[in-house]
Amino acid sequence: MTSRVGTSVIVKATTVSKNGEERTIYYGPFLPHVGSATTTFADELEHELEQSGRYASWDVTIETVFIGEGESDCAVTATR
Repeated sequence: MTSRVGTSVIVKATTVSKNGEERTIYYGPFLPHVGSATTTFADELEHELEQSGRYASWDVTIETVFIGEGESDCAVTATR
C-alpha cells in the first residue's frame, strides 16, 4: 500500500442563504506548516460571512487533503 505523505489543507466554507440555498466553496490549498496563516484566513472569512448579513448560517472548517499525481482527494482548479 502506498503511503501518503504529500498533504495540504483547505478551508471549506458552507453557507446557507436566507432562502435556504446551500453552497460550499473550497479555498486553498495551503501548506500545513503555515498553520497560523490558514487559521487567520479562516477566521477572517468567517467574520466576513457574519458581517455580510446574507446568510442564515455558515460553517468554516480546515480540512486535510492529499494532492498527488493520480490519487488526489481533490482537484486544484484556477478561479481567475
